Amino acid sequence: MEKSTIRPLVSSDIDQVITVLNQVKQMMFSNGIDQWDEHYPNAETIQMDLQNQQAYVYTENEAILAYMVLNEAYDIEYEALKWSTSTPFLVIHRLFVQPAAQGKGISSQMIQFAETYAKAKAYASIRFDAYALNNTANAVYLKKGYIHVGTVQFRKGVFNCYEKAI
Repeated sequence: MEKSTIRPLVSSDIDQVITVLNQVKQMMFSNGIDQWDEHYPNAETIQMDLQNQQAYVYTENEAILAYMVLNEAYDIEYEALKWSTSTPFLVIHRLFVQPAAQGKGISSQMIQFAETYAKAKAYASIRFDAYALNNTANAVYLKKGYIHVGTVQFRKGVFNCYEKAI
C-alpha cells in the first residue's frame, strides 16, 4: 500500500524538489509551454520558499511528487481585477506535479489541502494565476470550482486569475 502525505518542505527535500521541478519544466517546454525557465522558478526560489516556511510537498513512499507554496503574497497586477471576496485571502504559487505522476489526482489533493488550510486559518478565499497556454492546469482549476476573474500580463505572457470563496 502506497503511503502518501502532504507536509511542509524541509531542507533535505531541496534536491528532490529541484529534480522534479526540472522534469516539469522540460515536459512543459516539450508541450510548447514556456511559462517557466532558468530564471523562475529555480533553486534560489525553492530555497526562499523553505526559508519563508510556506512550501508544501506531496510525498508517496518518501518520494516527492508535488510541490506548492501557500502565502498572502501577490503581484500588483492582481489589484486591477474585480475579486468577489474580501481580505484576507490565501494565494497558491508554484503548484507542480512530477510528470510521471500527473493524471492521478495529486494536484486535486494539493488544492484540497490548500482549501482546508485556508479554512483553518480563516481566509475568505483562495486566489492564484495560471499561464493561459497551460490548458491542463486551467481545466483543473475550473473543475475544482474556481471562478475565472480576469487576466494579467507577466513576463511570459497572459495569465488567467482564479478565485474561490472558502
